[in-house]
Amino acid sequence: MKISFITTVDHNVGDDFVREGIKYLVKKALEGTEIEFQNIHKHSPITVRNGFEWFKNVKFSKFTFPSQKLDKLLPVKLTGDKILDADLVIQSGAPVYWCHKEIGSYCSQNEWYDTLIERRIPLKQNPLLFNIGAGACQHYYSDGTEFNDCTQDLEYITEFYNLSKLTTVRDKLARKVLGSIGLEVNTLPCPSIFAINEYNLQKQPGKYIIFNYMELAGHYAFSKDIDKDRWFTEMSKTYHEIKKKEEILFVCHNKAEVENAKRIDPDANIFFSKDYLEYMKIYSQAKFGVMNRVHGAFLIASYGTPSVIIGNDSRARMAEEIGLESFYVNDVSSEILIEKYNSWMEKLDTYKQIFASIKQQAEEKYVQLLSEAL
Repeated sequence: MKISFITTVDHNVGDDFVREGIKYLVKKALEGTEIEFQNIHKHSPITVRNGFEWFKNVKFSKFTFPSQKLDKLLPVKLTGDKILDADLVIQSGAPVYWCHKEIGSYCSQNEWYDTLIERRIPLKQNPLLFNIGAGACQHYYSDGTEFNDCTQDLEYITEFYNLSKLTTVRDKLARKVLGSIGLEVNTLPCPSIFAINEYNLQKQPGKYIIFNYMELAGHYAFSKDIDKDRWFTEMSKTYHEIKKKEEILFVCHNKAEVENAKRIDPDANIFFSKDYLEYMKIYSQAKFGVMNRVHGAFLIASYGTPSVIIGNDSRARMAEEIGLESFYVNDVSSEILIEKYNSWMEKLDTYKQIFASIKQQAEEKYVQLLSEAL
């Protein structure tokens, strides 16, 4: 069976965690079936064509030029194709629902949907499309009403849902947005919590308090009121206070985070890699996490270890699906973060038990849904 992932390639280890988690779940649902997996780099949709995998340099291919335009110039069936030749196509996690009128950013205008889904899925004789772990990406406190009069996005959401045999979402905001237009979905923890199962990785003795620091506490700044200087001060205070009694490791998902960690402590212990498997292994040594990267926190949680998540958009609120707390960056202080650290360190076994139950129930539901859809 050929399964193609709409994902990213050599771009974001968080996407790797989600994809590898879905692989584990699909294998459970298709136990005994021989499977061939292949990846499409969604930021360069031309990589759907066999032989064009090299064309994923974002500087040349991101958004509309030339990747999408080049694909439209070529007949669909001119080359081998990872969607047309697949038995199953899986949109792998990630934010797929957003509406930001103030900056002119709409999910219906993303760089991959028209090329990979609209152009190809209707051409398949037996289209089998899953949208697994889809998420919303709005302001942190969004109630989803931004979508109410956004016709283009609601049409995209409805079309994507109708083309997909299975849709699951990873946060309650996404479910609310779809529910507002009568689309029913299951809300389940992000599949990234199963990535370690795909590699049979086990929890190692706790060695580090893991920190991850992003200048804006997230990828984007949807709110102009985010005070990055204040956030630097609060994170720095937290770091230096906990460092008095713990070994701290900054785990950085990109080079900018490495430089930001050095601003907090020029002599900081820093981990950075291009290999997502190495991140999975280093997260197994966490005692606790103070995290901006949501998927870093989810990997730590996958070993039964808690974190506190600080973000600037609604993705951080995924935390509640795995029994953790999140805070909007402007609302949090070093005092709050240190209190959460102290509190969790006294009840690590409690979280391990809470998470084990959450993960078992999520796995059973995912496998059930996948099996029924397959």
